[in-house]
Amino acid sequence: MNDVPSPPPSTREKIIEAAAALIPEVGWGGVTSRRVAERAGVNSGVIHYHVGSIGELRRIAAVSKIRGFFLGRIGDALAQEDPPAAVELMLRGLCTGDSHDPELLLLYESLVAASRDDQLRAEIAASLTQLRQWLHDWLTEHGVARPLPAAVTITAAVDGFLLQRMLDPDLDPAPLIEGLTALVEQQLP
Repeated sequence: MNDVPSPPPSTREKIIEAAAALIPEVGWGGVTSRRVAERAGVNSGVIHYHVGSIGELRRIAAVSKIRGFFLGRIGDALAQEDPPAAVELMLRGLCTGDSHDPELLLLYESLVAASRDDQLRAEIAASLTQLRQWLHDWLTEHGVARPLPAAVTITAAVDGFLLQRMLDPDLDPAPLIEGLTALVEQQLP
């Protein structure tokens, strides 16, 4: 079996990945053209050629990673046929790892930055809308009586839990899992 190697990442992809790696390390405002260029191994002049401004680069990097964080973990859970089991698997997947995981730190930094950046806020909101819709559709297909309230409650609870976990890394997800799986179980035929 021949494994075909992946093509090397484009300059644009290297720049975006470098910015995404830097956000949790140095904070939103610490991501500068110079730092991104050093991390990506490119001349700082090409950054503006490939993405425009440093603000736009931060937005692109953050939104792509946030989508991947949520949609990747939730997609695995929604391969389940049993709604309560899927909700439990989703929550466990989102709650694994260290509260200082780079993906979580990027999420936290991005949410704070979104309070001052309307475009970033709109892009993150669009990702969360997509997530809620995806969850709503899956819950509908699996017979949950009130899928929209369940989808909104689950996503809001996850957001709140992740933020609380940042402050209290020892916060146990078990009570949240118990409460949300019970909510879904009550709505099954």
